[in-house]
Amino acid sequence: MSAGSLLVVVWLLGHILLATAQTTNATCDVAHNWAFNSQKQSPCQVASSLLAVCTGSYEVFALPPNFHYEGPDMQDANPCQCNTVVYSLLAECALCQERTITMWSLWETNCASVSISSFPMPLPAGLHVPGWAYLDVETSDSFNETLAFADANITESTAIPQPTKTSSSKSVPTSSSTSSSAAAVQTTVASDTSVSPPVDQKRSNAIGGGIVGGFAALLLVFVLFFWIYRRRKTVKENGAILASPVMSEYRTDTLPSPPTMPVPSITVSSLNSQPPESIHSAV
Repeated sequence: MSAGSLLVVVWLLGHILLATAQTTNATCDVAHNWAFNSQKQSPCQVASSLLAVCTGSYEVFALPPNFHYEGPDMQDANPCQCNTVVYSLLAECALCQERTITMWSLWETNCASVSISSFPMPLPAGLHVPGWAYLDVETSDSFNETLAFADANITESTAIPQPTKTSSSKSVPTSSSTSSSAAAVQTTVASDTSVSPPVDQKRSNAIGGGIVGGFAALLLVFVLFFWIYRRRKTVKENGAILASPVMSEYRTDTLPSPPTMPVPSITVSSLNSQPPESIHSAV
C-alpha cells in the first residue's frame, strides 16, 4: 500500500470515529449557501436525515480529494438510497466540498427499483427538503447544479402534519359538512320511524298468532283421542294383540333324572393286598 493510500485510510478512520456524534462532518463552501434549507441545514445534513429513515442512523462523511459519493452496494441497497432526491442532495454535498459527482445511471446500478423525483418513505418530522432536490436528473443522466441554483426558491417538502386528537367527547360541530351529516342522520331516523308498524297492528298480529296456535293444539288433542278410541274398539272386538315372547322359562323339575352308575370304591388296604398289575388296571 502506498503512503498516499495509507494516509487516506488513516484520514477516513479518524473521521469515522469523529462522526459517531454527528450526522455529517462535511463542510460546504459559503458559495453554496443557496443549497441550504430554511433551517440552515446543508444538503449533506438533509441527505443524512433521509438515509437514516431506513437504517436508523446514517453518517455522511466528508470527501477527501479526488473522491466522490457512490451508489449503494447490491446487498445494502434500500429505498432511501435508490431515489433521485437523495442522489441530488449527495451530488450537491459533493460539489459544495469542491469534489466530483457520479452519473445517475451508475448510482442506480444495484437498485432493484428506483423512485424518480420523489422520496418513497415518509419524511422525518420537522425536516425541510429543498425543492431543487426533486428536479429531473434522468434527461442529462446527472445532477445539474445550474438548474438547481435557478430553482433554489422552490417550495420545500415537509412531513404531512398528523391530525391532533381531542380529549373532549362533547365538542359541538360547527362545520357545514358536519351539520349536513347530522341532518342526514335526522332524516334517516325520521324515515325509519314513519314506516314502523303501529301499535294496533302489532297487537292484532299477536292475537291472530294466538288463535292459530290454540286451534292447532285442539286439533292435536282430537287426533290423540280418536286414536285411543279406535285402539280400544279393536281390542274389544278381536282381543288383545300381544307381542311374541323372545324367551321361555326353563324348568329343571320336569326333566328326567340322569341314570346313576355304580362307582367302585378302592381302599388303602385293598391297594396294598393286590399285585402291581391289578392296581394299575384298577386305576
